[in-house]
Amino acid sequence: MKGKIIKIASVLFLTLFLLPYFLSAQTSPDAFLKFKVGADRKLADYNQIQAYFQKLDQESERVKVLNIGVSTENKPIIMAVITSEKNMGKLDFYRGIVKKLRDPRTLSPEEAKRLSKEGKVILLITCNIHATEIASTQMALEFAYKLAIGDTPFNADKVLEDVIVLLVPTSNPDGQKMVTDWYRKYVGTKYEGGRMPWLYQKYAGHDNNRDWFMFNLSETRAVSKVLYHDWLPQIHMDEHQMGSTGARLFIPPFMDPPVPNVQPLLWRSVNLCGANMSYDLQKNGFKGVVHGRSFTGWWIGACDDTSWLHNVVGLLSEMASVKIATPIYIEPTEVSQSYVEKRMNFPDPWPGGWWRLRDLVDYELTLSFSLIKTAYFHKEDFLYNFYRMYKNSIEIREKGEPFAFVISSKQRDYPTTLRMLDVLMFGGVEIHQAKEDFIAAGKLYPAGSFVVKMSQPYKPYAQALLEKQKYPNIRQYPGGPPVPPYDNAGWTLPLQMGVSCDRIENTFEAKLEKLAKVPYPSVSAQTKPSPYIVLDSRQNASYSVAFALLKQKPEMYRSKETIKEKAFKAAAGSFIVKNTPAVQKLLPGLLEKWHLKAYGLGSISNIPKTSLKNPRIGLYQSWASNMDEGWTRYVFDDLGVPYKTLHNKDFKGTQKGKTKKKVDLKANYDVIVFADESHQIIKLGKPDPTSRWARYFTAPPPEYEGGIGKEGVEALKSFVEKGGILVTLNGASSLVFKEFKAPARNALDKVERSKFFCPTSLLKIKVDNKSPVGYGLPKEAAAMFSRSPAFTTWVPSGEWDRKVVASYPKENILLSGWLLGEDMIARKAAVVDVKYKKGHIILIGIRCQFRAQSHGTYKFLLNSLLYPGIK
Repeated sequence: MKGKIIKIASVLFLTLFLLPYFLSAQTSPDAFLKFKVGADRKLADYNQIQAYFQKLDQESERVKVLNIGVSTENKPIIMAVITSEKNMGKLDFYRGIVKKLRDPRTLSPEEAKRLSKEGKVILLITCNIHATEIASTQMALEFAYKLAIGDTPFNADKVLEDVIVLLVPTSNPDGQKMVTDWYRKYVGTKYEGGRMPWLYQKYAGHDNNRDWFMFNLSETRAVSKVLYHDWLPQIHMDEHQMGSTGARLFIPPFMDPPVPNVQPLLWRSVNLCGANMSYDLQKNGFKGVVHGRSFTGWWIGACDDTSWLHNVVGLLSEMASVKIATPIYIEPTEVSQSYVEKRMNFPDPWPGGWWRLRDLVDYELTLSFSLIKTAYFHKEDFLYNFYRMYKNSIEIREKGEPFAFVISSKQRDYPTTLRMLDVLMFGGVEIHQAKEDFIAAGKLYPAGSFVVKMSQPYKPYAQALLEKQKYPNIRQYPGGPPVPPYDNAGWTLPLQMGVSCDRIENTFEAKLEKLAKVPYPSVSAQTKPSPYIVLDSRQNASYSVAFALLKQKPEMYRSKETIKEKAFKAAAGSFIVKNTPAVQKLLPGLLEKWHLKAYGLGSISNIPKTSLKNPRIGLYQSWASNMDEGWTRYVFDDLGVPYKTLHNKDFKGTQKGKTKKKVDLKANYDVIVFADESHQIIKLGKPDPTSRWARYFTAPPPEYEGGIGKEGVEALKSFVEKGGILVTLNGASSLVFKEFKAPARNALDKVERSKFFCPTSLLKIKVDNKSPVGYGLPKEAAAMFSRSPAFTTWVPSGEWDRKVVASYPKENILLSGWLLGEDMIARKAAVVDVKYKKGHIILIGIRCQFRAQSHGTYKFLLNSLLYPGIK
């Protein structure tokens, strides 16, 4: 009996002792999904991903799943916290340590060293921001499972005692689900693995990875809160995919040039992580790994890049792609020539052959585990260097660095100025406001002006956003063609947003108060309503309020000249609204929403003006998933612009029996907008066969084929003739040059890169702000030039006319970025208002709404929509 009791007790003891291990993550992703992760033609969608991570949360003490935000289309964005059971109960404590390390103004070096020993290194891995680059979402399932059960190339029990892993399985839940659904629909057909005909993020598509200093998108804001507010990881890896015929994998170090604001210690840390990943990949037999090519250290506002400027070790991986989950075979002769020979940064070329989704998963598992191991081995260094870099930001002022930037409270567009401050503060920038007038660099600034001191933790980020960029003149060889940057050469935020911002080199004294939030003014209602209300055209918010009021069909005008009254002055093109009871009811709420001041006006009899009606706006959307169209929709939605999306069928007539009725666009629309897109895509739905993009084009299913066709072009011509306004943005102007006989052409057409080169930079333009399309703009503005045309115009004949609204000066055109061959665009037009019969064609040859960042030139588009005198 005694022996039996002992046996039962032993079994009970062992059961209780081992129970946590039995319960720990027993369900593998393969068992949960009922297929192997990375299997050919098999994908887990976002619903399955969420469900699996929730199961891991329930089964493992090492995994905790958090909701960090909501996507644009209202899906939860999840993040898994993976660490030891012991650490899991003290997460807030360890987050508190890194928050202390981030601000060395309250921490001595000795205390920082103590905290570095006590703290845990926090590593963030983000996956699948680009939804078609889907391997990392699948890898994340297996990666989390292996960490949870300890099936790792290191002692997970030991390593996870010092490392807290934050894993975002997809930064783009909406796109992940869209791509998976689309892929599954066409598996087994000739469209398998083909492109979707719409963007995989509602507004931005691939450009969702260019939003990381502007924070327009809810997904960007959610992950940025993790990065710069809530968790403050010291290391951040963003996992991507690239083309199929080059290297199998890119990992850092990055190629030249480096953005100058990043601290040297940060670059060395990036290179350390990259070297260790390369070593572990090679040790495990993975071929085709490259560094130092294609992906530069020049900031473009991407997810990993923005980390650098916050003193976070930002890393990028780029895997060679398959066709979503469909394997591809690459002939050895199809491997790019530059990836055939061994080089010091590419010592083990991949020979070609079959390439499968599981290959991507295996590479990504290896590099991700390697990064955790590096974080573990250098835990104290990463934490103490985190402190050191912030200490350097605050205490060390390098030669040539400014003392501060000052943003005067006197601005053309004060609400947009405040919005810029909001953007800066969301990115962690410290901003002060002057309580009294002060002098800096010999200039008097009024009380209420804003000061961004460079002595602050996120100095590199603040400086990179506020200063002008000068991209280095890098050539393929001496005197040879320029080597283009990966994306932007310049991005200066005040220039893009039309905000006056002064760089101050030397110290100055001022009575300042640090802001906890942006001081949006409270807008008070008029005590005695005036007969008319004026909204100043210099402020973007005026257009939003005007659009909202126009829905009520009020009596509204646009002034032809500056309105000068004792109490205010409003620029030409300002909105004059009859202050009816209906307007009085709506106006206070609108002014409060848009932080806008309105002015009362008595009589308007002596003011030159033109009547304004609520325009019926159409925005063309091709089936080529055009990012610029998406950003245009974002701007419209953000500013409250009413519009309808037009597809190819809307430009074509209807067939009834043997009779075909032509479409009358003017019967339904007053303004039609075409975002930046080529003439070939708009008309035919496919790129020019001679274009460098033609080889990547795959035909979509029949219902998404084609463009507006010849019939659509004729319908547009009729639309303009009858009084419609056709607006073409940037490259869409080629539609006008090819199909209309307008008195303008692109002076840069077929010009070689050796003669003219301007990669996404800010250029100076001169604006006729008395012209309806130029209303509200300053006489000189900054315009974003990105694969843009430059217009030559001439004296027209017949029923044509033209007005140059904006043009490039004869010299000193570059403001920020890189420009070669400025003589090619000197004195050329950037914006032209072309009149034909009763209508207008507005050629906007700049990126006036570029990625919803260039608020300073929004008015070219907004004025085209609210063109005075539309019938």
